[in-house]
Amino acid sequence: MLLEAGIWIGISTLIHYAWFRKKTEREKIDLVFKNIKYGFQDQLPYYFKTIKSDTCNTYIYHLPYGLIDDPKLEIILQKTLNRPVKIELKNQLFIKVYHEDLNSKYNYKFIKLDNWQLPIGYSLGEELIYHDFDKIPHMTVAGATRWGKTVFMKSLMTHFIENHPNDVEFFILDLKGGLSFHRYANIKQVKVVASNYKESASALQMVEQEIKQTMQQFKSNYQENILDTKINKRKFIIIDEAGELVPNNSMSDEDKFNAKICQRIMSHIVRVSGGLGYRMIFGTQYPTAKIMDNQIKANSSAKISFKLETSTQSNVAIDQDGAEKLEYPGRAIYKTVHEHVVQTFFINSDEMWRRLRRYEVNDSARTKKDQRREDIVTFG
Repeated sequence: MLLEAGIWIGISTLIHYAWFRKKTEREKIDLVFKNIKYGFQDQLPYYFKTIKSDTCNTYIYHLPYGLIDDPKLEIILQKTLNRPVKIELKNQLFIKVYHEDLNSKYNYKFIKLDNWQLPIGYSLGEELIYHDFDKIPHMTVAGATRWGKTVFMKSLMTHFIENHPNDVEFFILDLKGGLSFHRYANIKQVKVVASNYKESASALQMVEQEIKQTMQQFKSNYQENILDTKINKRKFIIIDEAGELVPNNSMSDEDKFNAKICQRIMSHIVRVSGGLGYRMIFGTQYPTAKIMDNQIKANSSAKISFKLETSTQSNVAIDQDGAEKLEYPGRAIYKTVHEHVVQTFFINSDEMWRRLRRYEVNDSARTKKDQRREDIVTFG
């Protein structure tokens, strides 16, 4: 009797331990597979191995043939494990469980790069994500007011001026009255800051004329792409609030005329100029199909979205939901072939000016610069 009682006590203890002990991450993952029936027919993913690092644990599973990705799995695992999770499905299933979430703010810092890569920001695991403008020349940037869109553009501008002070030029359409970029109008790398419809049309006509000249030079030298030349110059066209360039009934006839010029040239830029060294950053607070037309969206393979109001806006901006759920200013979804949630770099106006003011040119130099500009611009 004593032996039998001891056996039952031992069994009860084991059952109690198995039931009430804290489950490991891997056990929780296996239970999620079972509970949501994530598998193919009766087969669930089969555990292979775990790789541990300073930033995350990566659980690798073999997959039954025929199993496809389920976007809900990542969300369910995040809630179950109460940690950030990133899932990749290749020949195997990779589940990365991160020890820490992203910080809500990273201050801008100088990062020395000799190429035309831009540090977008940090992803999970403090991984620095880059965008290469020589591979993908045009980019759309969406985001509601005060959520980081303009700050991102300022960070981009600061990075390339600090890294390529003699090889970068900016044409800026600041359609919020010029308030964000007017301070930098006399920086030598800035060709123009336009703040209204007429100035914007003139600035884009200037770009269009330069594109024609560059194209003619390439033809004369039997060149097809700037990457096959020794040309180091890159020209960025930044458009902050492209929604203002959509003609509407509240505009005067002159403003409508200039807005249509802008729309035509923006579409032309993204279609033909990437291989010539021109890069367009198309920004808007209100991504709609009318503002972000098919040509611009189709030819801008890099997409960034900060916080947006609705899932509909998110789908217009990045072809998927998610931007409406972003939690912090500066938090964004960066999407090319792959997708990353990143915390972009923060830079305020004083810090940007402190870094760039050494490139300010005096009035006489600016006058000569404007005269040279007028020589190559045609209007009408």
